[in-house]
Amino acid sequence: MLPPLVFVYLVLFLILAFLFYYFLEVVEKPVLQFSEGEFVKSVLANCPRLTRKYFPTFWCFNNHLMLALLLFREHRSKFFHYDKLEHLKMKDGGVTGLAWSNIKEKKKTDSDPIAIVFHTISGDEQDVKSIVKAIGSQLKWASVVCIRRGHGNLPLPKPQINTMGSSSDLKEQLLYIKKKFPNSPLFGVGISAGSGLLARYLGESGAKSLLDAAVAISPAYDIEKAFHRVHPVYSKIMGQRLINYFLKRHYETLSSLGGFQEVMESKTLGEFQDRLHTLSGFDDKEEYYRYSNPALVMKNIRTPIMILNAKDDPICVNQNVLENLHWLENLPNSIHVYTKRGSHIAYFEGWKAISWSDHLVCEYFKAVQDRLPKKKKKPKTKPAKKR
Repeated sequence: MLPPLVFVYLVLFLILAFLFYYFLEVVEKPVLQFSEGEFVKSVLANCPRLTRKYFPTFWCFNNHLMLALLLFREHRSKFFHYDKLEHLKMKDGGVTGLAWSNIKEKKKTDSDPIAIVFHTISGDEQDVKSIVKAIGSQLKWASVVCIRRGHGNLPLPKPQINTMGSSSDLKEQLLYIKKKFPNSPLFGVGISAGSGLLARYLGESGAKSLLDAAVAISPAYDIEKAFHRVHPVYSKIMGQRLINYFLKRHYETLSSLGGFQEVMESKTLGEFQDRLHTLSGFDDKEEYYRYSNPALVMKNIRTPIMILNAKDDPICVNQNVLENLHWLENLPNSIHVYTKRGSHIAYFEGWKAISWSDHLVCEYFKAVQDRLPKKKKKPKTKPAKKR
């Protein structure tokens, strides 16, 4: 047994060694890549998190530990009550959803922005409640989660699913929101696979996008390659998760489709996605990726966008980012934020492991809002006096 004084010195040495490693290898400023211009210059001046060091939670900076904590918290967190849940019938008979938050006081004539949130690959309005709550508390904006067909508690009247979502469905959802609140700027934020759908829509729409600004958190870029690069353990877990979430839940609707059994036998996330075309209304894998892969159209994005990736992401891995950095800096009014730590959509900071990325999104949206042209209020006319 060590003498007490030696034990104390050993503990102090280990603490100092840990602190040395933490500040040298963990703490770092985000690496920014952006197109030059007044817009980006203004945004950077008003987003302090982009220009100062990111301090990941000191007891949870490992990427696997961070992801485990994220999943544990989602599992244990309380159910979030949205103000309203709408089911929208698409032109082809399918059903999507809109989950509204902080909408009770909002009127059609309001010009306050609305945040539109895009959920994860097997999620719904509940798995994005953290960013919805942050937007409500920090910006006081209304939010609406665009729920993809086959996700959450939505019915599946038409036998067709796409884990990445459909940009045509999204266009119908956005037109509905814009018609409902024509004076409100729309800001989009995509989480993981939700960022893929967001990028796909923005690339297809170009300058005609209905969104005034967007944020993509942990995108995978070229999903035809990216799904096969996921860490093997997570790939198997996610592949089984998708089978349970989509195929077993909607068995009666989907089981009669050709290729259903082949998709059921998928062992990994990559296999599941490569075989999904039979359940998504496409003739083959090539056609499925041609109409779903955001990488094919991302260069056409004209909406101001901030893209956030972590080098230690085990799901949307670093190789995906490196292959796309060469063109990101030429994307108009774009900022790519590259952090050393953060894992997959976790980005914890501080003792209590709060979300650094949630705060960054709110900072960015506020900075963009301040640059939008101010709409002049119509002067109130006094009623004519009776003579």
